Amino acid sequence: MATMKSSRHEMLRSQWVELIKQQNESGLSVRKWCFENHVSAPQYYYWLKIVRQDTLIKAGTLAISGQTQFAEIKTNEVPIRTPSQTACAVIRSKGQEIEINNGADLETLQAILSFVGRL
Repeated sequence: MATMKSSRHEMLRSQWVELIKQQNESGLSVRKWCFENHVSAPQYYYWLKIVRQDTLIKAGTLAISGQTQFAEIKTNEVPIRTPSQTACAVIRSKGQEIEINNGADLETLQAILSFVGRL
């Protein structure tokens, strides 16, 4: 009996997954889509809740399972170099670094700032 119940649940669930997908892709509000497709809005929301819960259980999230899970997050760290002794300024942007040395003329500074502005 339990197997029949669970197989019926799975059959209904797969039908509702498809209906929920159709509603999402329709661009219509739930209310309007339900009306046009002769679906009870409360029944739609009931199955939306069931589908979401089943999905969360299968994903093993804290919200349903009550078990804390951790995921390692790795970042691409760019080492920051120390500027040379002759640098009077260092511009860092999007992983790139430009050193401006003492004595740089105005035209060079304008060209550098213009280039950095386009990044």
